Amino acid sequence: LHPETLQPHMALLLSKEEFVATFKGNEFFCYDLSHNPIQSSTDEITLAFRTLQRNGLMLHTGKSADYVNLSLKSGAVWLVINLGSGAFEALVEPVNGKFNDNAWHDVRVTRNLRQVGGLLLVPCGRYSFLGLLPAELEPQASGHVSNNFMGCLKDVVYKNNDFKLELSRLAKEGDPKMKLQGDLSFRCEDVAALDPVTFESPEAFVALPRWSAKRTGSISLDFRTTEPNGLLLFSQGRRPGAGAGGHSSAQRADYFAMELLDGYLYLLLDMGSGGIKLRASSRKVNDGEWCHVDFQRDGRKGSISVNSRSTPFLATGDSEILDLESELYLGGLPEGGRVDLPLPPEVWTAALRAGYVGCVRDLFIDGRSRDLRGLAEAQGAVGVVPFCSRETLKQCASAPCRNGGICREGWNRFVCDCIGTGFLGRVCEREATVLSYDGSMYMKITLPNAVHTEAEDVSLRFMSQRAYGLMMATTSRESADTLRLELDGGQMKLTVNLGNHPVPGKGPETLFAGHKLNDNEWHTVRVVRRGKSLQLSVDNVTVEGQMAGAHTRLEFHNIETGIMTERRFISVVPSNFIGHLSGLVFNGQPYMDQCKDGDITYCELNARFGLRAIVADPVTFKSRSSYLALATLQAYASMHLFFQFKTTAPDGLLLFNSGNGNDFIVIELVKGYVHYVFDLGNGPSLMKGNSDKPVNDNQWHNVVVSRDPGNVHTLKIDSRTVTQHSNGARNLDLKGELYIGGLSKNMFSNLPKLVASRDGFQGCLASVDLNGRLPDLIADALHRIGQVERGCDGPSTTCTEESCANQGVCLQQWDGFTCDCTMTSYGGPVCNDRECLGDGRCREQALAGTQWGGPWE
Repeated sequence: LHPETLQPHMALLLSKEEFVATFKGNEFFCYDLSHNPIQSSTDEITLAFRTLQRNGLMLHTGKSADYVNLSLKSGAVWLVINLGSGAFEALVEPVNGKFNDNAWHDVRVTRNLRQVGGLLLVPCGRYSFLGLLPAELEPQASGHVSNNFMGCLKDVVYKNNDFKLELSRLAKEGDPKMKLQGDLSFRCEDVAALDPVTFESPEAFVALPRWSAKRTGSISLDFRTTEPNGLLLFSQGRRPGAGAGGHSSAQRADYFAMELLDGYLYLLLDMGSGGIKLRASSRKVNDGEWCHVDFQRDGRKGSISVNSRSTPFLATGDSEILDLESELYLGGLPEGGRVDLPLPPEVWTAALRAGYVGCVRDLFIDGRSRDLRGLAEAQGAVGVVPFCSRETLKQCASAPCRNGGICREGWNRFVCDCIGTGFLGRVCEREATVLSYDGSMYMKITLPNAVHTEAEDVSLRFMSQRAYGLMMATTSRESADTLRLELDGGQMKLTVNLGNHPVPGKGPETLFAGHKLNDNEWHTVRVVRRGKSLQLSVDNVTVEGQMAGAHTRLEFHNIETGIMTERRFISVVPSNFIGHLSGLVFNGQPYMDQCKDGDITYCELNARFGLRAIVADPVTFKSRSSYLALATLQAYASMHLFFQFKTTAPDGLLLFNSGNGNDFIVIELVKGYVHYVFDLGNGPSLMKGNSDKPVNDNQWHNVVVSRDPGNVHTLKIDSRTVTQHSNGARNLDLKGELYIGGLSKNMFSNLPKLVASRDGFQGCLASVDLNGRLPDLIADALHRIGQVERGCDGPSTTCTEESCANQGVCLQQWDGFTCDCTMTSYGGPVCNDRECLGDGRCREQALAGTQWGGPWE
C-alpha cells in the first residue's frame, strides 16, 4: 500500500486525460463482474483522492469472506484484504497532518501470490463499488468504515497480468457494464467538510428524520466529551396493540439507542423479541478526545466498532425487523415527550434525564451524511452550536456554586451538586421547598401513565424527632413493586421490591444507613440504583448492595411521601411520618417544588408548605385524675418513644407500664423536670432530663425515650440529651395496660420506688409515637377515665406582666393563674390589697386566693 505523490509519473499524468468524479455522499459507481469473474494471483489497484472528510469508503470489491476494502479512517488510509483465511489490515498515516487535507493523494495497492492467496473479484456476486457501499452489502464489511465517500476520486484502475480495467474512464464514457448511482459529476468540485456541533446542556437535542432500518442499517459518528453520562442516540417504535396507558403489555416496543454510562459506551437494541445491552468500549471514552463509532446491522447480527475495536452482537429472540416509528434523537430527548412517551427502562440515561453534553461530528446514517448544523438551525435547537472547542480554563475555578453546592467540571461547563444544601437550581441559588407533616399529612404524585425504570436517582432532606416514619415510596396499582425510604429505629431503611414473584425464600432487598437520625436536625439521603446495584447514602456515608433474582425493572404509578396510601400489595404498612421533608428530586424531577409552583397537575397533598411547628393529634387531660389505658407497650428488645407535652403543672405521671417480675417503665414530671424510671430486672434506675430550666412553662416540649439492643438508654428533652448504659438484663418484659396521663388513685401508692408521682398529668399530649405506631389516644384507648378531650386549648387565662400587682409573681396554672405575693407587702388574689399594719393584726401573707386575717379600716 503506497499512498504517495507519484513524482516520476507527473509528466505522464499531465500528458494524458484525467477521469475524475465528485462524490457527495449519495453517489457511487460499480462494475458488473457477474459474467466474467476475475481470478488472479498478481494484481494492482491505483487511484487518487482528494477530500476533507475523515472517514469514508473509497473502494470495496468481493464477498463475505473474500474481499478488498479501501477507505479513509480518521484521516488515514485503511486497507483490509480477506481471501477467506483471515483479514490482512494496513493503516497508513502521513508523517505530518492527515490525508483529508483537500490535496490530491495517490494510492497504489499491489499483491502477488507469494504474499496472499488468489483473489476472486466477484463482489457480492455482482459488483465492484466505488464511493458508496449499498445497505444490502454493509454487513459483509462488518467493522469497516461504512461512511459514504465525500470528495473526488480520479483514475481508478484495476489491472493484472491479463488485462486492465480503467473504471473511472468507463464510468464517464457510460460503458454498459458500469452502473452509476446518484448525481455524479465528472469533474472535481469542492465538497464542504461537515461542521461539528456542540450540545451545551443535557436539555439540548437534534431531531433527525425517522430511521428506516427494518432489516439492515448503519450509523457512524464521532463524539468528544469529558462527561461520564449522556444519551447519544435514541429512537423507538410503537408497542404492538398498546392503547392509552397500556404500558404493562407483554409486547415490547422496538428501540435503538447509544448511551454513555460512567464513561463507557453502550449499545441498546430491541426488535420486539428481547433486548440486548452491550458495552461497546473496553475502556472509558470520556477522555476529551474524538471517539469514532461505527454501527452496522443485518437482521439479528451486526457489530459496533469503537475506535477500530469491533464487537459483534446477536440480538435475542426471533425477530429480524427493527421497526422504529419515532424520530431519531441525537443528544437527548424533547422535554414534552418525557412523560407521555413510555421510555424503555433499559435506556438508563433516558429515565435519568441525562442528555449528552459534548461534541458530535461526521454523522452518517446508512452511509449518507447528515448536516447537523443545518438541522439544528432549522429546528431552532436551543443549546446546540455549530463548532467544537475545548476550553482550557477550569470552570469551577470561580466557585460558581452557592450555598455549599459542590462543583464538578463538565464539558465547557460546571455542574453544581446541590444535594444536601437545601437549595436547588443551576448554581444552588433557589431555596428548596419544605413540607411539614403531622402524621396525617401526605404528598402524592400520581403519574399520567405507569412508569418502568431500571435506574433511579433519588435525593431528599429530612428532619424528624421520631424514630419511625415513611419519607418516600414509589407504589404501583398493579404490583408490589416499590422503592421505599423510611426511618426505622432511627436508621434510614431502603426497601426495593421488583417483580410480582420474588426469589423463593427471599423478600424485598433492604439496606440500612445512618444512626440516631431522629435528632431534629436536617439530614440528606440519596438512593442510586443501576439495575441490580444499589447505593444508599445518608450524610455522605454510603452503603452498597446487590439485588438477587432476575428482575431489574421497577414499575410505579405514584410517588408518595408522608403516608403510603397504596396498600393493596403490602403486608406491613410503614408508620406515617411526622417531621419535615425538603428537596425531593426523583430522576431529575424536583416534585415538591413543581407541586408548589403549579408546574404539574397530578400532585395531591395536605402537607403544609413551610417549616412549621408540628403538633399532631393533641389531647388534653383536663384534671389530674384523668387518664387513658392502651394495649401493652411492646418494648422487649429495644424501644423508641416520642411525644410532645405542654403543661403548667410541675408534677404528674405521663406514662406507666408494669411487667413480669419487677420490670416496669415510667415517664413523669417531677418539679418541672422529666424523669425516666425503669427496671429490666436489675433493680430500678432513674434518668433525669437535663433541661436548662423547668419545662412546665406552658410551651410545647419534645421528649424522646429510647433503648437500643446494646442496652443504651437515651432521654432527650428538646435538644438536651442524657444517655446511660445498663449492665445485666437487656429485655423489658412488660405486661398489662399502658397508662397514659395517670392512674387510678389506689395505684399510685403501689408504684416502684424511685417513682415520685402521686398524681396524674394535667395538660396536653401530642404526636405520641410508640415504637413507630401512632396511636389515636382516644379511639385506641381500652379505658378513658375522667376528662380527656381532643385538641389543646391550654389555659383560658395566661400570665402577663399586669396579672399580679406590686411585683407579685404570676404562677401559671392549667385552669388559670395565681399570684405569689410573699415577696411583697401586699396580699389578695392579685397582690393589690392594702398593706398590712405594723401592729401584728395581719396574718402571714400567703398565695393569692388565701384568706387574710385582721381588721381593715
